[in-house]
This record gives sequence, structure tokens and C-alpha cells, in this order.
Amino acid sequence: FLREIKKLGSIFDPVRVDGPDYRHRDLPPAPEPTSNDVLVERAATTPGSTLDEFDVLLKHLSTLHPSKFGALIQGVASVFISDVHTVTDQAVALRVVVLADRLYDASIPVTVSGVKLDEIFSKEMLDGGYRKKYLRAISRLLALSRFEAAAA
Repeated sequence: FLREIKKLGSIFDPVRVDGPDYRHRDLPPAPEPTSNDVLVERAATTPGSTLDEFDVLLKHLSTLHPSKFGALIQGVASVFISDVHTVTDQAVALRVVVLADRLYDASIPVTVSGVKLDEIFSKEMLDGGYRKKYLRAISRLLALSRFEAAAA
């Protein structure tokens, strides 16, 4: 393929586009988490919704290959997660990233109780090698939580 790649490369001229990266724009602060009572009530009155306790969900995700996360959310209209807390384990955090990606791809609203979604990953994780993945997951979860809040 090297010959074809070089040929393609000779056809195009690189152009640098200066300016701020839209992905790094300042996002509004994360919405306040919902109380457990309101979360349960809203889940009960939202057709096609799921209601999961965070640690139970994380344990279930650990039994599945990440390629199965898409099938896990098929047919789900809205996701409600109670008792969300900061994740400090790398393997768990990366599963949360994959779940956030699948939820985002499917535009499934997310509502949580517990900590704010921008606090779902520890500072050490946000300073580590997977920083971009964690920030993308936070951004996507925040977008999904705002989408759900607008529908309420």
C-alpha cells in the first residue's frame, strides 16, 4: 500500500487551519444531579427507560465485552443511574467511556443521582494517559444529561 499512499499524498497539499479547537470550547457547568427519589419517580414514568444503581451497573459491565454494550442499550429510550460516584479504577473507567460512547451514538438521554457527571473520573485519571478519552466521555454524558433535562 505504500505506493498508493505516496501517490495519494502527492495529490493533496496540507493546509493548516489555525484557531481554537471546537472540542476544547468551554462547556457550561454540569447540571446538579437529581435526588434519588426524583430519579426513581421519573424512571417509573418514562416509557422505555432503565433504572440502575451505579455499582450494580459497573459490575454488570465487567461481565460483558465492550463490543456488547451497544446491544445492551438497544430499545432503551432513557437511562437513569442512581448513586453515581467518582471512579478510581482504570478498567472500570474505560468501560464507562465505552458505555458513554454507545449512549451518545444512540442519543439516549441520561439522568443521574450522586456526583455531578464532570466528577465521574478522578483527578488522577484526568491527568493520566487516557485524559482525552475521559474528557470526551464527560462531554458526551453532559450533552446527554442536558438533552434529558430539556425533555423533562
